[in-house]
Amino acid sequence: MILPLHRIDSWSSSLTTSSIPTNCYLSDVAVFDVEADGHFAHNRFGEVLPVVHRALASGTAEVTTSQLPLDAASAIAIPVYRDNRIVSIVVLLSRKSDETIQDPIGVFEVWEPIGPYEEVALKDGYYGAMERFHNVSSFVRFEKGNGLPGQVWDRRCAVIHDDLANHTGFLRAAGASADLLRTAIGIPIAGDRFHAAAVLISSVSTPIARGMEVWSVLPDSNDFELTSSAYYQLGDDYALPIGTVCHCDAAPFVRMRTEKRAMVTDDPNELLAGRDPRLALPGPTSGLVIPFFDGVTLTSLAVLLF
Repeated sequence: MILPLHRIDSWSSSLTTSSIPTNCYLSDVAVFDVEADGHFAHNRFGEVLPVVHRALASGTAEVTTSQLPLDAASAIAIPVYRDNRIVSIVVLLSRKSDETIQDPIGVFEVWEPIGPYEEVALKDGYYGAMERFHNVSSFVRFEKGNGLPGQVWDRRCAVIHDDLANHTGFLRAAGASADLLRTAIGIPIAGDRFHAAAVLISSVSTPIARGMEVWSVLPDSNDFELTSSAYYQLGDDYALPIGTVCHCDAAPFVRMRTEKRAMVTDDPNELLAGRDPRLALPGPTSGLVIPFFDGVTLTSLAVLLF
């Protein structure tokens, strides 16, 4: 039995399958708040506690295919650090095949630094039936700054690659094209040091999210600038141009500055993030926000819109 290193309070927020589109690669999403010490509280996500404990014990992202809810094929648990301490664990569960979706296509990966050189290798992953892409990935190494995992390491910020088959920075593009993979987001796991990059790769047929955004904090004003994005099956007016700036007091940024943990939301104001509600339709029904910190200072956010 793995003993908890921290206390897991009741999850700060959670989504249900009713708030995730039926063609989504994910079956469910949960965010666990992590306190300093003690015991964990049991809840409806009890099946994922083993992988949450593994992520707390290792300090990095963990992937599993065992001890999961009946509708889940796999799960990835992603720690969020603030001031060199894990304050949240984000758990994403992938969907099993059913009468609606046969063989959902998507990828969970964990890339971590290895050896004396500044490069990362695949630590673990879930690929479903995509054995060829898995085989290619298992032999690849990325230097710091190269490829999606290397860029995440270099920038200490989430990075999005869209149109993977034609993206010059996505070095496994040929495999992505063959398996209809479209968008990837790399998520840094870092306290005082870089632990790993969690990579989520989304397909055309079963997208992980209908929107992915990275917002960076402007140091002079503390406002947020959209630095990277990808959208799928959202209204034409929902997409924001790169360089859009939202005031730090706008939703969801004001709540993130207060709570300083990962969160999920179905609040329409937080999902709009500065958009005109009369134009941004059809929009997402829920979202996940993952913050990144330099010490105690909030530096950027990754947003997944469902």
